[in-house]
Amino acid sequence: MMEESAIMESSQQLFDGLSFTIIPNAISEEEQAKLTKDITASGGIVIPFDASHGRIDKLNEISYIISTTSDFPDYHRALDLFKHVVKPSWVSACLQTSKVKNPRVYSPDPALFMNEVVVCCGDLPEGDKEAIEGGVLAMGGQYATQLTKFVTHLIALSMDDPRCQLALSKRLRLQIVLPHWFDDCLRIGRRLSERPYTLPDPEVLNTQAGAIPPTRTSNDIREATTPDPRDLPITATQRSGQPRAIRAFSGKKIMLSEDLSLSSRLKDVIISLIHAGGGTITHNVDEAHMYVCNYRDGPDYIKASQARKDVGNLSWLYWMITHDTWTNPMRRMMHYPRPRGGIPGFDKYKISISSYTGDARVYLENLVRASGAEFTKTFKQDNTHLITAHKQSEKCEAAEEWNVHVVNHLWLEESYAKCKEQTLTDSRYVYFPSRTNLGEILGQTEIDRDAVEKAYFSKAQARKDARGTPLVANNKRKQVVQDAATPVASRHADDKENETPGTTGSRGAKDRALSRLHEAAPDIAKFEKEMKRKGGVIHGGRREKDLEVVDKSKKAKGRDSVASKRSIDEVDGEDDQSDASTDEPALKSKRAKKDKMTPIKYRMLISKDDRWLNNPEKESKDKARLRELGLFITEDYKKVDLLCAPTVVRTKKFVAALACGPTVVASSYLDFALVNNKLPPPEKHLLRNHDFETQHGFRLDEALERAKQNQKRLLRDWTIFCTEGVTGGYETFKEIIVANGGQCHLWKGRATKVSAYKRTINTSDKDVSQNQEEDEGDGLYLISEAKKSELPLWTKFRELAQKHDMIPRIVTTEWILFVAMAQYVHWDEKWELKEEMVKGK
Repeated sequence: MMEESAIMESSQQLFDGLSFTIIPNAISEEEQAKLTKDITASGGIVIPFDASHGRIDKLNEISYIISTTSDFPDYHRALDLFKHVVKPSWVSACLQTSKVKNPRVYSPDPALFMNEVVVCCGDLPEGDKEAIEGGVLAMGGQYATQLTKFVTHLIALSMDDPRCQLALSKRLRLQIVLPHWFDDCLRIGRRLSERPYTLPDPEVLNTQAGAIPPTRTSNDIREATTPDPRDLPITATQRSGQPRAIRAFSGKKIMLSEDLSLSSRLKDVIISLIHAGGGTITHNVDEAHMYVCNYRDGPDYIKASQARKDVGNLSWLYWMITHDTWTNPMRRMMHYPRPRGGIPGFDKYKISISSYTGDARVYLENLVRASGAEFTKTFKQDNTHLITAHKQSEKCEAAEEWNVHVVNHLWLEESYAKCKEQTLTDSRYVYFPSRTNLGEILGQTEIDRDAVEKAYFSKAQARKDARGTPLVANNKRKQVVQDAATPVASRHADDKENETPGTTGSRGAKDRALSRLHEAAPDIAKFEKEMKRKGGVIHGGRREKDLEVVDKSKKAKGRDSVASKRSIDEVDGEDDQSDASTDEPALKSKRAKKDKMTPIKYRMLISKDDRWLNNPEKESKDKARLRELGLFITEDYKKVDLLCAPTVVRTKKFVAALACGPTVVASSYLDFALVNNKLPPPEKHLLRNHDFETQHGFRLDEALERAKQNQKRLLRDWTIFCTEGVTGGYETFKEIIVANGGQCHLWKGRATKVSAYKRTINTSDKDVSQNQEEDEGDGLYLISEAKKSELPLWTKFRELAQKHDMIPRIVTTEWILFVAMAQYVHWDEKWELKEEMVKGK
């Protein structure tokens, strides 16, 4: 009884101090109740989600968001604030192991297509195992060295493998597949069906398997096959004939564009549905929350897009009516307004389709037309491309004879998503996994936010549209926005600030992308290394160009890509282009002078200044004003001239940026600039905090001088290990170490192939070596915490250090924070962790 009580007491501390909210989409009320009970019983706090308006209140106060999908309004904002978004299975996994699991593995991010996959390898060559481990970790999955009940996929070459026999004897619920499955998933960049690869009789090895079976319609294209639906959904009205209330419209102002060309009857029905759902119709785009239009052009489209309003088409509106919930209009290709005239270059293509049926075929036909190409039902010799789900068809045979490009649908989807034709030299677009119908992954590509902004509503694009309207009208020509030269994107960096290491807080979208890329770097490097060797991961049969798959994984991690906010200075070089259509030289000259962007004088990173908290519109305007003065607000801590904060803080951004040796100024610098509309001398607003310096034992001005000497090389040749459970997160300290030239690796207590060797002090580099005098080169550092769960990791780490004849130093996070902020290597026994510190806790 006492033992059971002790276990309960331990589990109650698992979520201590953490707050949660549950997005109800696709989670039953019973499951929501169970999640709430489990979280609160383990010390967590559940903040109710207000389904009436579909947004998360007090997002800054929430640590974890539980959702089955990334398709909810606050998803990208949550990532910007570095909030963890996890699937419901994360909670049960944490409770089963009595450990807070890595949220990345349970992320609903569609880019991490291996999440919730736990792979174990049978009797494969060691190199193949390492390649599989690196790849699965990079794609959000987990790798297990031993066969356990948590393993979902056992990779083996035959059922004679001892682990396959063990799995059968223990009746483990897992899938036993050939290595080909993993290889094909990485090459395509999507999770494929295991069916053709499943042992004991995998279809991929059966040369007489017959026709490839058709696949069911992908859920990703349901109610999203056309950008221009003709009829309202049947579910739009109740049985009484009255309009049904749609929660997605509650409290929202919706603007319907004139380019929808709605009949008066249909328009009246749509308006009645919006009103029934608690929404209102507006004719002012500035007031609107949602803007519905057909095409990606016109001042209202540009203004709504730049203001980060929900911009979608009629198909998107109908989807919300059908499903009674909000969805991201960029989530599905046919929910976002079309480019008038299509994708540049596609107008010269004639495209046909093979092996797609039903809704899948309708979706691809409409996507071909929306891209600007000509769709042909009949495949002829003058076709330029054939899009097919597999290569077992007469059309594919004919295409080979006629030298017509045979591609999978990813080429079309990603060209449309990125607003630019994708090159066919990318092997993913011409690869067809054996015995697989690629229709199963149709519609999983999302619209690329950055690419759309760059092409259609960047600041330079808006200016060209505004100028062109009266001139085109005078010439009686129809205005076509996409005919303007495609500008470089301008995106205001509205990312918020992360908290001090040790708490869960906010971070910029760019930071998030960098963090994910750094996190996966060791796995990607391992994968790249193994793929280069002869044989690859398929027992001796090397497949060419596999490295391109790794490039895809890097792009997916920065999918911030999906949510990243690009900097406003990227319009430099485009803004000074004059309007060639004007006939008035004087006006042309004035415009060119006015449009010329002020050169960047300072790049500033801001930390812990909350002047723009929950006010993105003011933030956007203020940053634009500052940019006009020559001050560019950046989230990139690797290139900083000015570091601004209300006081000296120990956030990840602040600490990492110190490696640049910037001038550190107080928030009063921004106050002065915004009030007086000019940049003051930085030296008049230097940040001082004598209490901080006394408490931590170094002077900030001296630290900055050392940073200039070090030139981001203070930890060059250092390999530092860090556990997953440190407060503040492994990624935070990894980025701080990398910012100072070092390497950081996650330590899980397992044998590692990472070299641990004594450092040779480079006395020839006097600038850096003078700040490394206390380093004797033989210390091997592990950043950890005084917790019982960490103790087994310490024992294994000491074994690693002894193996390489080094001194193991297991330290608190205070050690690396001091080194990075003071900018010199220093050791104090107060930072060392020992077993006696944990006893009794």
